[in-house]
Amino acid sequence: MTQSNVPGSDEKVIYKGGPSQVVNFNTFTICVILFLFAIFAPSFWDKFFNQAYGEFREYYMMVCKVLFFVPILWGGWSWLKIRCHRYTITTERLKEEEGVFSKSTDELELFRVKDITFVEPFSLRVFGCGNVLLDTSDKSTPLVVIYAIKDGRDLIDNLRHHVQVMRTKKGVREID
Repeated sequence: MTQSNVPGSDEKVIYKGGPSQVVNFNTFTICVILFLFAIFAPSFWDKFFNQAYGEFREYYMMVCKVLFFVPILWGGWSWLKIRCHRYTITTERLKEEEGVFSKSTDELELFRVKDITFVEPFSLRVFGCGNVLLDTSDKSTPLVVIYAIKDGRDLIDNLRHHVQVMRTKKGVREID
C-alpha cells in the first residue's frame, strides 16, 4: 500500500492494475491466423493456382501484403487499449482511466457502492480472472464493471470492508 498524493489525507491505494490481456484472446487468435495466412498463402498460390489463375497473382500478392500488416496493427492496437486501461482503488474511491491518446478518467466514491458482485465467465475463469460488478447510487455510473482482473475475490473482500468504513465515516445509510 502506498500513500495518496493528496496532502493531509490518509487515503491509501488498495489495488492498482488493469484488465488482463485475456480479453483479447479472440482478437489475438484471429490476428495469428491472418498473419500465418499472409505468410504461407503466396507459396500455396504459386504451387496450385499459378497455371490457371496467373493473371490474378499480382492482386493476390497485394492482398497478402495487406494481410501481413493488418493483424500486426490490429493486435497491437487491441493490446495497447487494454494496457492503457487502469483501475486505482483507494480506501476512499475508485478511479478508472482509459484511452490511448485521449484519456478519460472516472471517479467513484466508495460510500456510493450499494452491492458488489463477482462474475467468473468460463473464458476468464480458466485464466484465474473475473469481473467485479459494482452497483452504485451514482447517477452517472449506476453500474461499474472492473473487467478481467486477477484475484478478484480478494479484491471484493477488501473493497467491501472499505465501503463499510467509508459509509460509517460519511454517515451514509441505504434506504430502499
